[in-house]
Amino acid sequence: MKDNKNMKALKKQMAAAVAMVCVAAVALGSSTYAWFVSNNTVKGTTTNISAQSNAPFLKIDSVVVTASSGTTKELTGAETKLYPSQVVGVGDDGKSAKFESAYASDKAKADELANSRFTVGDAQAALDGSYAIKQTFYVGTSDDKAGSFKNLTVSSVKVNATANSKLENAMRVLVVGEDGWVVWKKGDDATTGWVKQYNNMGTQTNITGYDTEGYLDDAIAAAASGKVDVYVFYDGADDDVKTTQLADLTGCGVTITFTATPVNTDGNNVNANNEATGA
Repeated sequence: MKDNKNMKALKKQMAAAVAMVCVAAVALGSSTYAWFVSNNTVKGTTTNISAQSNAPFLKIDSVVVTASSGTTKELTGAETKLYPSQVVGVGDDGKSAKFESAYASDKAKADELANSRFTVGDAQAALDGSYAIKQTFYVGTSDDKAGSFKNLTVSSVKVNATANSKLENAMRVLVVGEDGWVVWKKGDDATTGWVKQYNNMGTQTNITGYDTEGYLDDAIAAAASGKVDVYVFYDGADDDVKTTQLADLTGCGVTITFTATPVNTDGNNVNANNEATGA
């Protein structure tokens, strides 16, 4: 009976929450905690998802790369309601990313409610449970005489936020390749953007993907493509992600830049600009 009363009291403190995330991505914080109180959702909208490449012969498409594939690819997606979450490490299989979520102690405070954290599961569970949205791209070459690529990585993530949006710093991208995965926030390089740790009530834990060098695809053969799954979500631990600021949690787009090392037909690395960018 006492538990029922406590639950009723807690429910009275809960407020519905809706925020808008406008995501434009390809290929695509804080020392305190700012989770929503229970029963809160956010709407994520995928629009103008695109990719482009300035690497020799490197192409991006929504299907396996062919001769007709180009250096840009634009996708659109329907509006999706999302809950806040975090990628906290590697799952029980020792390979996949593990998502968790939690509640806030109060709608106006930026700290996590004790003992409220729970496991969401892997990326597919996050997708099924409305914690993330997903788009799939293929990066590669259609020319069997142009050589190949190796060590596909993310090199930068930019967040294109609308005026007054407070969601910018909370945006996260889980990028899953054939051989590894990484989590990125906004950043011009791996030092600022690659998220390698998360904080749980002040304790830092490593969340490096199962390829610790950050390689999404170790090798992309000539006339072949590497599959890249992109999961966009928002981190409930960001200071600005709280119920009292829902009106300002809107309008963010994400641009991800991939980098790969070209390898010529003799098997030698090519010193060339090799980035592929989605905006």
